[in-house]
Amino acid sequence: MHGALVTAVSPKAMEQAYGFLRAKGTMSLVGLPPGYISLPVFDTVLKRITVRGSIVGTRQDLEESLQFAGEGKVASHFSWDKIENINEIFHRMEEGRIDGRVVLDLAA
Repeated sequence: MHGALVTAVSPKAMEQAYGFLRAKGTMSLVGLPPGYISLPVFDTVLKRITVRGSIVGTRQDLEESLQFAGEGKVASHFSWDKIENINEIFHRMEEGRIDGRVVLDLAA
């Protein structure tokens, strides 16, 4: 998995989410538990895993944020394209002409 968003203030949940990450994955912690969490230093360095966290906001803020997303008030910027167009996609990317991300449709 490329990324994990952990909203549970639980060391066990954070450790489990970490276990699902692939190399260069990112784990974002929304809210931090008191005390410590246990993450493998060796794997974190070798796999270049990023761990980020935030303690800004309350559980109510989190609930409202998820409600906004559920109501469709949060949108990601992406477009679909075919693998055959990969060179053109890279060209647009180098020129900074991609808004958000390009998702390759491998089934097309």
